[in-house]
Amino acid sequence: MVLRNLEDLSVFIRIIDTGSFTATAQALGLSPTTVSKQIARLEKNLGVVLFVRSTRSLRITPEGKAIAEKVRAALTLVEEATEIAKDGSESLTGLIRLTAPVPLGRTYVAAAIAEFRKKYPSVGFILHLTDKIVDLYKVEMDLAIRVANLTDSGLIARRLTDNKRILVASPDYLRLHGELQHPEELINHHCLLFSASGNKSTIWSLHDRKGTKAISLSSDLIANNGDVLRTWCTAGLGIALRETWDVVDLIRAKKLIQILPEWQEETSPINLVRAGKRPVPQRIKSFIEFLTEEWRIPPWEK
Repeated sequence: MVLRNLEDLSVFIRIIDTGSFTATAQALGLSPTTVSKQIARLEKNLGVVLFVRSTRSLRITPEGKAIAEKVRAALTLVEEATEIAKDGSESLTGLIRLTAPVPLGRTYVAAAIAEFRKKYPSVGFILHLTDKIVDLYKVEMDLAIRVANLTDSGLIARRLTDNKRILVASPDYLRLHGELQHPEELINHHCLLFSASGNKSTIWSLHDRKGTKAISLSSDLIANNGDVLRTWCTAGLGIALRETWDVVDLIRAKKLIQILPEWQEETSPINLVRAGKRPVPQRIKSFIEFLTEEWRIPPWEK
């Protein structure tokens, strides 16, 4: 009965965090009916109504709020005790659920996981690749790789390295259209633009040691996917502003050339983030430290 009560209480807290029975069921891999039964059982055991539900809304009762404060503290103590027991073992075990952007994830993140797995073969991974921002408080994910400055103060971040974006073009394109001497010349070239909304114009903000130039560009070659832009660029269709990790192998193979090397976009951080939940399992702590050390010198620069 105690174990069942703990499971019901965990579901109760998850519903508060997600704001939905359905979202909780999806996150935990349960059916909505099972989640409803767990809450009904918990309400019966406690003798109170926890939620007021309708077809369009879900509202926690005052009694539910008061209980939730106590439950969170109690569940934290249970988790801490469990983690202390796990930390005493010689080998790490368990599952790490990690989300990352598609292009970065399928190459460098996947390779890092493979190396970590060699050291800790009993640690499993679920790697979810998506270019959408995943809410770590609403889905069953432990960690996320974010390539951007963070705006969510509820997340705890470890900066792994810098994300640099450089201008590249194919040798064929440069032979046909000539070399560039200054960023302002970009307006006379075919530029390959990234746009999630399909806009035909964008601004490339480039800087060198002396200052910043904001170049307003328009194009008839636009994509919402970096792989497409890289393919078009390699095919000689135009100039692209791409992440170094995305094009470094093509530059080394001389299929792309960095142009105006003294000019690049302002760097942004590549962060490994987690929700501000306690305690943090030892396997997750170990992976954070491992990836921080692995990417101290970015693998695409080695």
